[in-house]
Amino acid sequence: MIDFFGTLTESSLGQVNGLTITATLGVLLVSMAIWSVSRPSRFPPGPRGLPIVGSIYDMTDSPEVVFGKWAKKYGDIFGLKMGQRWMVVLNRKDLIKEAVIKQDVEFAGRPDFYSSELYTDGFKDVIFSTYSDTWKLHRKLGHTALRHFATGKPVQKLISSVYPKVEKELAENDGKPIDPRLLLTLIMSNVLSQMCFGKSYALHDPRVKQWMQLNDEFNNKFGLGLAADFFSWAKCVPTSGLRMIKDFKAGMEKFIKSELAQHRQKAYDPDNISDFYSMLLKAQEDAKREGENVDKLTDEHILQTISDIFGAGTQTTVDTLYWAFALMSENPAIQKKVQAEIDSVVGLDRVPTIEDRGTLPYTEATLYEVMRYSTIAPIALPHSTMCDTKISDCIIPKGAIVIINIHSMHFEPQEWDDPDSFKPEHFLDEAGTVRQHPPSFMPFGAGRRSCLGEAVAKADLFLIFSWFLQNYTFSKVPGKESESLINLIPKTAAGRLLKPYEIVISERRK
Repeated sequence: MIDFFGTLTESSLGQVNGLTITATLGVLLVSMAIWSVSRPSRFPPGPRGLPIVGSIYDMTDSPEVVFGKWAKKYGDIFGLKMGQRWMVVLNRKDLIKEAVIKQDVEFAGRPDFYSSELYTDGFKDVIFSTYSDTWKLHRKLGHTALRHFATGKPVQKLISSVYPKVEKELAENDGKPIDPRLLLTLIMSNVLSQMCFGKSYALHDPRVKQWMQLNDEFNNKFGLGLAADFFSWAKCVPTSGLRMIKDFKAGMEKFIKSELAQHRQKAYDPDNISDFYSMLLKAQEDAKREGENVDKLTDEHILQTISDIFGAGTQTTVDTLYWAFALMSENPAIQKKVQAEIDSVVGLDRVPTIEDRGTLPYTEATLYEVMRYSTIAPIALPHSTMCDTKISDCIIPKGAIVIINIHSMHFEPQEWDDPDSFKPEHFLDEAGTVRQHPPSFMPFGAGRRSCLGEAVAKADLFLIFSWFLQNYTFSKVPGKESESLINLIPKTAAGRLLKPYEIVISERRK
């Protein structure tokens, strides 16, 4: 009896222990699920999302499309959970400017995404690293370099040096359909390589083509980032996304390192600083001699900073001009009006110069409208809060991801008459003067995290666009006049990128 009851008691205890463990696990799972969707105090309203994963599976379209729908439901500021991370989205000019201008330091951080950490050797760059003394030093160096080597007459000289190569290329393809993306990439690669390395390329240099192909593949496939950006445990899981980032980084570094090695051996002269890399090397030597900022000017920091200037400077300008050529082909009446203004002011005997800005209002307005209508970066690179921050009666906790919805500014019906139409008049006042700073226009960001190369990009765009329109006409391929060139690559977080297209680029004055 004793043995029997003893055995029975042990069995019962085992069952009880099993039930207790199961119940405990169940309670823990339920608690984790509730905790994962419980909002911080005074956090902005927004979609609840699913336990654990948050709203990741709600991102069924391009971010600006999804965020636009949520803004209509929750308001101009809303918050959500993406995996383990809290995210706040800001829409329309008032909230966005309150954050990036009035509270620029509080919103100057960058999220510590695992993908960015991998790509930048542990955040040694300018674009993805957070607000810090190192970041401020490299941004200052970049700003100084751009001011010296890529504004005014220097940028005019850099771009003009590429024109003969372009003329030869287009003469060989006169009247033939051409995808202008490669041509534009080669133009900008020449301009940026001369500025960064003091070197130019042949228009069909295979290394530049390879760089373009890598970059396009990365932008088209990377999407919304890695799982490891939103789930810490995913860092330990090998995925195709991780491999893609590592392969892309290796390809980019191979290209940049090759140029830097050649430059350091053959062209570096500390007494004759003529390009960006030489300036960085000089700053590194000065730091070592003075014993200051040595840890902020390592070879890895220099590589990342110059990669930022070269890569970002090429990509954004190419994407904008690619849109411009398509829009001119789609709108021949606007194209003719731009050409007539250039003919009247600049004429045929010289190329357009920086000094022509201000005398070509319709041309400038057309370029600004290209930037607004294309909005190639509809969602700015994500910010993060440096501390607990109040905005619009909401509290955004320190380290939260902050998304700036530029698209909401550029297509706001209350700010733009018929925003879905391409109209250069959006940037002209009643007197025909250019509206350079409309309140709901921010293609280069603002505040501490504004685009480092804004002045350079504007100069490049004006000089290249006006020169092309002075000398060439863009038109659709014969037989395909009814087909639209404005076809977006769907569901991409890399920007509003156009699908590849072909046009005919014809010389105006044969």
